Amino acid sequence: MPPLNDYGAAVRSPRPPSAAAGLTAARAMLHLLRPHHWVKNLLVLLPVLLAHRWGDLAVTRKALLAVVCFCLTASAGYITNDLLDVDADRKHATKRLRPLAVGEVSTRAAVALGCGLFVVVFTLLPRLSLAFRICLLVYFFVSILYSLYLKKKVLLDICTLAGLYTIRLFAGGAATNIRISEWTVAFAMFCFLGLAAVKRYAELQALLPEGGRLVRRGYEPSDQSTVHILGLSSMMLAVLVLALYLHSPEVTALYRHPDALWLICPVLLYWFARIWIIAGRGKMNSDPILFALRDRTSLLAAAVIVAIGLMCK
Repeated sequence: MPPLNDYGAAVRSPRPPSAAAGLTAARAMLHLLRPHHWVKNLLVLLPVLLAHRWGDLAVTRKALLAVVCFCLTASAGYITNDLLDVDADRKHATKRLRPLAVGEVSTRAAVALGCGLFVVVFTLLPRLSLAFRICLLVYFFVSILYSLYLKKKVLLDICTLAGLYTIRLFAGGAATNIRISEWTVAFAMFCFLGLAAVKRYAELQALLPEGGRLVRRGYEPSDQSTVHILGLSSMMLAVLVLALYLHSPEVTALYRHPDALWLICPVLLYWFARIWIIAGRGKMNSDPILFALRDRTSLLAAAVIVAIGLMCK
């Protein structure tokens, strides 16, 4: 017979946590890692692809291991950023839905998760070169510096984001002992600067009230045109660098039909111009790289570029 309370009613034993509640907590923790941003770390593989070394299993293994290290380190950086920005995120139109801002994940749990990620990374790092470890360390500390200070500085925030993309290229080369050419660095610098400008421009387009400022940003409504010019011109320069690269001896050594690679230039010009038009219409609701992964036209453009590269090989 179950025990009775003071009113003679049976006392029910407490119910164990439901599976649904556990699943919700797991989803919140996964959301905190932002796995959808891991696709950016595929840039670590780019040196292997550009050098046509994907058939070398030893090189490919090191490159994939480097990608894993970057994904885990990036997630640790996102957790740190959310811990630092939790108050500002609660005032943001979309970031207020992040697990820490909503309260789905406690501060203690977030710190424990971040520490766990570092433990895994430190376990994997001895398998990779010292140069890669330095690149990863630089990436992490620049990410933290960005969260603490640089994201508040006009234009420095865009340059930092572009630098964080470019570090991934150098890390991929360091992990696989593949030299990154000056052409690749120049193209990446202008391309990533343009993509970072698109991201900031879209935020300005969507979130700046009349005469107001973004939270923890130094931008004003009048800065939109400057960011637009900077980003669009950077992307056009990236295409120019690619066109000049097509005349270099490296292309002749890697491709049997290098002249056909010129077809990539108009495809890139179209895609770059298109994402700026979309951002100008206020429809760029996420990071441009994440937007491209959900956009059929962007995926088609990427498929065309890959097909051109394979046909010229």
